[in-house]
Amino acid sequence: RHFGSSCWPPNLPIVCSQSLSGKMAQAAGFKVCVVGGAGGIGQPLSLLMAMDPLVSELCVYDLTLAMVPAAGVAADLSHINSRAKVSAYAFDKDDKAIDKAEECLTGCHLVLVPAGVP
Repeated sequence: RHFGSSCWPPNLPIVCSQSLSGKMAQAAGFKVCVVGGAGGIGQPLSLLMAMDPLVSELCVYDLTLAMVPAAGVAADLSHINSRAKVSAYAFDKDDKAIDKAEECLTGCHLVLVPAGVP
């Protein structure tokens, strides 16, 4: 299926509008991680994800050298009246993701990567 279908994300029938009512679909909840979530594209993308009623957990992941800290973005997003629990994760550019990002990425249903190399 493509993005125009009635299911999001693809291959997860739990949120298909054909099979469940809107209330049951919203109860499912997805964990989403935005890698580069404190950047120019990542911030509005994180905002859109935080406002989505299907997202129950949002992780804002970025480098410590980002102009805006990931913790600041997460704090701003946590003030929105939505069901999403927002968490921040910041890493040094020399850190290996395999060593540092386990908590952030474990259990994610969707990982969005608007990150670029500064």
